[in-house]
This record gives sequence, C-alpha cells and structure tokens, in this order.
Amino acid sequence: MANTAVPKSVRKHWADRVAIKIADRLPGSQVSRGVRSPHFWIIAVLMAVLTLVYYAGHTPLANLGNFFTDDFPHDLHRALFLLPIIYAALTFRVWGALGASFVLLCVVLPRTFYSPYADPLIRPLIFVLLIAFVGVLAAILMDRIDEEREIIRRLKESREQLIHAEKLTSLGQLAASIAHEINNPLAGVLTYTKLLAKKVSGDTFEKKEALDYLAKMESEVSRCSRIIRNLLDFSRQTEPHFKLVDINQVLEQVLAMVGHQAQIQKVEIVKEFSSSLPKVMADFDQLQQVFTNLTLNAIQAMSGGGKLTLRTSVANSQVEVDVQDTGCGISKENLSKLFTPFFTTKEKGKGIGLGLAVVRRIIERHKGRIKVQSEVGKGTTFSIYLGVHDDEKDKNTRS
Repeated sequence: MANTAVPKSVRKHWADRVAIKIADRLPGSQVSRGVRSPHFWIIAVLMAVLTLVYYAGHTPLANLGNFFTDDFPHDLHRALFLLPIIYAALTFRVWGALGASFVLLCVVLPRTFYSPYADPLIRPLIFVLLIAFVGVLAAILMDRIDEEREIIRRLKESREQLIHAEKLTSLGQLAASIAHEINNPLAGVLTYTKLLAKKVSGDTFEKKEALDYLAKMESEVSRCSRIIRNLLDFSRQTEPHFKLVDINQVLEQVLAMVGHQAQIQKVEIVKEFSSSLPKVMADFDQLQQVFTNLTLNAIQAMSGGGKLTLRTSVANSQVEVDVQDTGCGISKENLSKLFTPFFTTKEKGKGIGLGLAVVRRIIERHKGRIKVQSEVGKGTTFSIYLGVHDDEKDKNTRS
C-alpha cells in the first residue's frame, strides 16, 4: 500500500500560510478607539443580547422552553460572554479585555442575590477572573502579533533596499562597460558628421552618399539609445509584474548589456538557445537582473579569458537555463555559503555579497529553483529551473 502521509515540511508550509492569513485578518493596533469605533458598538450589542439571554428566565423568553430556564443552559449563557470579551481583547487589547470583564462582573453580580447555590458570590467572581485572564492573554498575544507585523514590514523594506543596493553595484559595473560601448558609435557619428560637413563646404556634396552617411549615423544613434534604454530598465526599481516571458529574449537583452564586458576580458560567448522554448510566467525585469548577475559573475571569474555558454532547454515541464563558465571555479567550503547574504569572494569594492542571495530570492518568488555545480580550476555552471506556462491550466482557472 502506498504511503500517503503528507511530509512534515509541506504541513508546516500550509500551517504557516493559514497562520499568516488569520493574522492578516485580525484587527491591527491602529483601529480607532472609544465610542467612535464600530467595534465598540458591536461589543456593546453582543453584551446586551447575552445579558438578555442570561436573565431570560425572568423575562417572557422563559415561556419559549427549558433552554432559557434550566441550570446547564444557564452555565452556557454565561460562557457565551467569552465572545465579546475576546473580541474586545483582540480589538482594544488589555484595557478592552479588562473593561469587558468588568461589564461582565456587573452583569452577573445581581444574580447572586437570588442564587440557589452556596457561596453565590465566589462562583461568579472566579468565573469572571478566569475570563478576564483569558482575555488579557489574547490581548498580549495580539500585541506580540503587532510587533511581529512591524518586524516583518521593516524586514521587507530592508530586503528591498538591499536588493536595490546589489542592483546598483551591478549597475556600476555595467555602466563602466557600456560607457566604452557607447563611445564607439558616438565616435562614428562624429566622424560621419565631419565628413558630411567637409563635403558640403567643399561643393562635393552627393545626395546618395549623404543619405548613406545619415543612415549609418541613425543606426549608431539607435544603437546607443537601445543600450541606454536597457540600462535604465535594469536600474528601475519596480514591483514584480508577472506576464508571459520568452527566456531567450531576456538572455539576448542581457548579452546586449554585458557583451562588451566579455569582449574586454577576452571571453567568448556561446549561445545554445532552444528554438522551441516555451514561455514562462515571470517578471521580465527581475529575470533580467538574475541573468545579468550570473553572467557578470561568470565573466569576472575568467579574468584571463575563457568561454561563457548560455544554454536553454526544456524538460519535465520546466525551462532550464544554464550559465556555464570556464573560470576559476568555487571551492567546496565556499559552495555551501554561496547564497548566504553578504558572503563574497570578490575583492573589496567589487561586490557586497548579495548578488546570489538576491538571485535565489527572485527565483524562489517565481516558484523555481537554482542549482550550482563547480570544480576548482575548471569552471562553474548555474542552472535555473522555471515552470513552463500551462495554457490549458490557465484556461481552466479562468473558467
């Protein structure tokens, strides 16, 4: 018989998700206080209704049945006061729990004057104290949840700032390379401009030749514009926007930015792109950041030249992207720390050790995974796996 037990990690994952959703729906500490709060009036109405039920045996409701007169239902009526007290604790914290408990004490005290039980005052006092204790515990728990919310909010802000800091580090490296790349076409434009001016001033102007010069100038300026646009897209800090993305197109845009850096370091770029690669649901800019980071790392690992291979393929309903270099490789002791924030093997000023941590975070956000294989002196291969977009599943979801 097959083992159908749910793995512990899966159970914990779903339990955490349920806990987070419940916490998100609980009232925060910023709810309005006092009689202007709608929560105050909801609690007041609950208290009034339960008080009426509590004393129903002395009202016309007693004629409706034993539920309003027997002793056991009477204990249940008193226990129902837990609802408004817990509500008050969750909404108005400790003072709300204590205030609601005091109201409950005022509700139950009059009944002690005609109670048939021994020690009629002790019983309700103990009951109210227990309920007040539960309410205060719930209020303290909500205060802890508020603190956790604030910590999570600050961590999210810090994470985004760190991601942006790492992006700026990569951007600085790209800018230095792109400055050289932009300089070449601009020099060409300047040369054609001088030639054109010389021909016009020397009365050797020919329309066909002038149009040819202008076409070349337009081509070079367009190239500069494209490079700058890619650089601006990369530097822009945006929220994730998932849409159908062609991985090959992402890699082509990455190579347009890092190609000159590879050329400077005498790194040969080999593209092994699958022509039948399916699209994935992803954020184009974030994937561009991932592969820019990986390719820059690969190029920097081959300071004396080498070969960088970018390979795309599909298997088992996943798109696989390999970034393979023939650089210095990574030692086994460093391999286990590779994705640890602030860990870096680069020289001071060349990186802050967040690149690969950010890469893994982005890939996990895309419900993918990353794998690395490396051997010292032979090179490193980073493999990214992303789920193929399922058109049929998407149609069924929309329907």
